[in-house]
Amino acid sequence: MFKNLLLSLTLLLFLSGKTFANESSIFMLNDLEISKQNLEKELKDTQLELKKSLSEDEKTVLKGSIKNLNEQINGLETKFSKIATGIDVTMIQKDQTQTDNSTLSEDIQQLLKPLIQSARDSTKGLRDKAYLQEEINHYKLVLPKATEAYDNVKNLLPLSTDKAVTQELKELESYWQQQVQLLSSQLNASLHQVEVLEKNDVSFSSSFQDNTKKFFHERGLVLFKGLMGTIIVLMVMKLLYFVMTKIFPVFKRSSRSFYIRLVDLFFRVLTVLLAVIVPMAIFYIEEDSLLFSLGLLVFIGVLWGFRNLLAKLWQQGRLFLNIGPVREEERIFFEGLPWQVKTISIFTVLHNPASGMNLRVPIEKLVGLNSRPSHPLEPWFPCKIDDWLILSDDYYGKVKGLSLEFIELEDLGGGKKTYLISDFLALSPLNLSTDFRVVEVFGISYRHQKESTTKVVELLEAFLLKKIEEEDYADGLKKLLVQFNNAADSSLNLKIVANFSGEMAPLYFRLHRAIQRWCVDACNEYDWEIPFPQLTMHQA
Repeated sequence: MFKNLLLSLTLLLFLSGKTFANESSIFMLNDLEISKQNLEKELKDTQLELKKSLSEDEKTVLKGSIKNLNEQINGLETKFSKIATGIDVTMIQKDQTQTDNSTLSEDIQQLLKPLIQSARDSTKGLRDKAYLQEEINHYKLVLPKATEAYDNVKNLLPLSTDKAVTQELKELESYWQQQVQLLSSQLNASLHQVEVLEKNDVSFSSSFQDNTKKFFHERGLVLFKGLMGTIIVLMVMKLLYFVMTKIFPVFKRSSRSFYIRLVDLFFRVLTVLLAVIVPMAIFYIEEDSLLFSLGLLVFIGVLWGFRNLLAKLWQQGRLFLNIGPVREEERIFFEGLPWQVKTISIFTVLHNPASGMNLRVPIEKLVGLNSRPSHPLEPWFPCKIDDWLILSDDYYGKVKGLSLEFIELEDLGGGKKTYLISDFLALSPLNLSTDFRVVEVFGISYRHQKESTTKVVELLEAFLLKKIEEEDYADGLKKLLVQFNNAADSSLNLKIVANFSGEMAPLYFRLHRAIQRWCVDACNEYDWEIPFPQLTMHQA
């Protein structure tokens, strides 16, 4: 019993709501019909005036009025149809104004029409609501002024005593009454349409979900075929390239001829073109105009982007063919270091022979650079791993790590120090592992002045050779030279120059100390006096 009562109440509410909506629509339709009839009457009167008119200027004004009235009547008929049918009747009216003699721009627009139409359909509700809101704002602005004009004319009528003035005022009153009624009906119709749109409107998230589901439901399979076509093309072309390089190893050589590079470049360009054309062909065969238009738009966008990159692509093509300003096996200065160009391809391999560093850079990074043939004696880098160095900041250590950004040195105690490559090069490193020289100065007293340039030099050199051999430094010694250096204020100085091989680099400072020690031992051996600064006073 209760269930039946609830169903009856629900049905009654539904029918009453439906009846109220219908009564509201009928009221709007009656209002619009009255406005339309008034406009049609005014149109007939204007057309009669046009027939009677003799002045060209007056005819021009009347023709403009007739055109304006026709547009207003058409607008009222459209609103009448929308309210009566509940749909936009313009959607089912087909445009019959197509011609066969179309231009190129019109053909492109025709190809992109499905995409544009889809975008229009997805935003139709928003655009209709915005247009109606503009109409409502306009009517709300104009209607009070029209009402004020009508009231003013109506108030002046009783005060008029002249028959001609009264007739003019009556015509004005009739005109403004008609305008007020027309604007009111149009405002009410627009408000009613907005109300209907808001009632039928859905949230943005729901609309987006529905459109997404609809898109993939209708075109998901075709889109999947297009993507698979692209993937298959890329895989097949990659396999063909692999087979081609196996059959013809010349394609993988570092030094390739111009024609081999040209074939390689053509193969890569063909791969890109097929990857674009194949999905477009699938969309065309499946007769999916939207996806075809979308693909065409992407293709046109890529071509437009290539138009701006044409100069750079031309430079990169020359580099790829090894006929540009940067060529393989030549020397190039890049990122603050000299490099040897090993292989030029989509990614170019740069190599530094001295340090063993390799760098892979995109080919576009080489645009604007120049390479040149390298001389055999040109340096590539001041050191390599395990070399011993002395820097201008007096740091002494062995190279333990080397990269494009940093270099790590380790001293004899195991301490490590890291430099940026730019800072390291600025410190003018001295590489001891490529052979080095130890220079020491030792002074003896003026008491040995007679023999300081002859016998002392000979004895000291022989003594040093003996000590070097006794302490197992002879294998690393390349040359030893002892010479008289200069006569100083308190001593006669001898210079000891010893050249050692790079294997002795870890003993660099030990050798300095050893030579000084051996010189003192020689003084003890041969009774040479070691001077010290002294001041002598002479009495007049």
